[in-house]
Amino acid sequence: MEDRMPSPVSDKSKRVPEWFSDGVISRFKAGISSVFILHGDITCLVPNPYADTETEWQYIPLQELLARVFDERDMMVFYNIATGARFLTPEMEQMFRKVAELEKDDDVSAKDPVAAAKAGLAAKRQIPREPELCLPLIEKVLNKMESVAVVIESAHFIAPESAGAILSPSERTHIERFRSWAQDGRVKRRKNIVLLLTDLSSKISGELRQAASRISTVFIPKSSAEERRRYILRLTKGGEKQQEIEKRLALLEKKLKSPKSAEAGVLEDELAELQETLEKFPRTFPVPEDFDINTFVNATQGMSLRQILEIFRSSRQAGLSIDLLFVREKKREILSNEYGDVMEVIDPDWGIDDIGGLENVKEYFREIIDAITRGEIRSIPQGITLMGPPGTGKTAIVEALAKESRYNFVKLKNARSMWVGQSEERTEKQQQGLWALAPVVIMNDEADLGEANRDAPKGDSGVSERILQSWMKFLSDSKIQGKIIMVNCTNRPDRMDAAMKRSGRSDDRIALLMPSCDGRASIFQVMFKKYKIATSLTDFRPYADATEGLSGADIRKIVLDAFKFASRQGKTEVDDESLQDAIADFIPSASQAEIDLMTLLAISESSSRRLLPANTKEIVADIKKRNIAFNCQEIIAQIEARNIIKLDKK
Repeated sequence: MEDRMPSPVSDKSKRVPEWFSDGVISRFKAGISSVFILHGDITCLVPNPYADTETEWQYIPLQELLARVFDERDMMVFYNIATGARFLTPEMEQMFRKVAELEKDDDVSAKDPVAAAKAGLAAKRQIPREPELCLPLIEKVLNKMESVAVVIESAHFIAPESAGAILSPSERTHIERFRSWAQDGRVKRRKNIVLLLTDLSSKISGELRQAASRISTVFIPKSSAEERRRYILRLTKGGEKQQEIEKRLALLEKKLKSPKSAEAGVLEDELAELQETLEKFPRTFPVPEDFDINTFVNATQGMSLRQILEIFRSSRQAGLSIDLLFVREKKREILSNEYGDVMEVIDPDWGIDDIGGLENVKEYFREIIDAITRGEIRSIPQGITLMGPPGTGKTAIVEALAKESRYNFVKLKNARSMWVGQSEERTEKQQQGLWALAPVVIMNDEADLGEANRDAPKGDSGVSERILQSWMKFLSDSKIQGKIIMVNCTNRPDRMDAAMKRSGRSDDRIALLMPSCDGRASIFQVMFKKYKIATSLTDFRPYADATEGLSGADIRKIVLDAFKFASRQGKTEVDDESLQDAIADFIPSASQAEIDLMTLLAISESSSRRLLPANTKEIVADIKKRNIAFNCQEIIAQIEARNIIKLDKK
């Protein structure tokens, strides 16, 4: 009959978070692991398993949770390099010293005065704080005792990832020690468990994260929408018992206001008793009458319970109402502090109707937004690649997708670092942040740079390869569909790794080309409306004709310049003269050869003929006629060979 590992906790396991129940308890009971790496939101607040009796501590930190779920074990040890070993009770510390042979039994030492003196000195000696001295003592306890739980805090300081750097002999020893604990049958047979805590798993030695190490890695996620809802209700309304007491108090006060009866004394006694009980509960935070719990839950997406508590405390300290504007400002501040080095969290300002031209592309994104609204996940792409020359609306369309879908919106920053190991850490931090912010639209600008292509020479000891593999794994996860939409924006799709462009990671590759005459006229109209610039003009077709070859970004600049010219001339609105002056003054920034090459590459990499602009054929014909782009004729031949378009034969 197969041996099964006992649960590491008592019946309180039903009240622990799901990640702990599934990630730790289930794997421990199945005999898969006795050593675990817990990473992610290690500063989290979680519901207290003893909340029924500990009314003043409804939510507790992770370390307090571990102390409670392991409180029935014979030994519970917390260790970090700053404070050394800590124990739940003095009796546990005394037992640890005895099992670790830091002090001898009195009956042995009493027979020998010298031994007795040594024993007395040992009793006064502190448990060493240094890991090279303390970890061997913990190992003795794991090998000799049953029912031991060990929590190693900030484990990355003890067993760090080398990433090509030279580890010290003691660090190599710690890594091998942790691995030996995971593989030692005695540790499992004695029902012992070890938890290594770190914020990022990539900070821990890769030797411990390999499957062969038999160490399980468990991710601690940020709070879900339902968890945030329960916590916010707890902060603003109190727990169920607290609410019941408040309702009973209101009823008693109402009864006492009525003409006095024989029960008045009894009611007053009950009232006093309930008021005394209510004082034991944590104080709730006042909120305005129009406080909408659902809006607040959505606004705090990506935040931990501890960060939500920080928002409430900040509002109380500042004496401000906890409204949506305050929440958004504090959220931006908190998330910028947490993720600002690896991504930028942005509140999108413009929707699809604020974009001129690109009618077929806008219709495509409206279909995605409709699928999101209906919850039709199958119709939501996991990834999109927008290609084309600069200024053609890539940033605007991504921002519009985020705004109208009501998703969070982030722009990724370069994760590369000059310091050994930090590039992988920053990449993991980006991915953790995206999971926390989900649902989220991600703009990966200049996707052809950085870790874009495995074939390009790097000379960085494989860092770029590992980062690229990490992203490919992340973007291939079916769990992200409908929750995380990655939009790659690039001028040079040929420089992106082919694996990043395949279906599943980038379901649709869309060319955003220089606008047609009708498109430019539409952009002029939208820009005047978008920036609220008064104008006497109604027909923008002549100005569209005068700006052939310019991008949407160029037209935006012309409109803003026209406003400046009109202001200098004392005009209250832009007229024909001001706009003509702005057009005449404007000098395009990119060379025509570069624009032609980017245009051809975008067309050749497109995944849908339906999404190509209606004038694609004319655009390619003009490029072929100019023949100034590098490799122009060869790329056009490939476009025709793949039946993307067919040029007319002369």
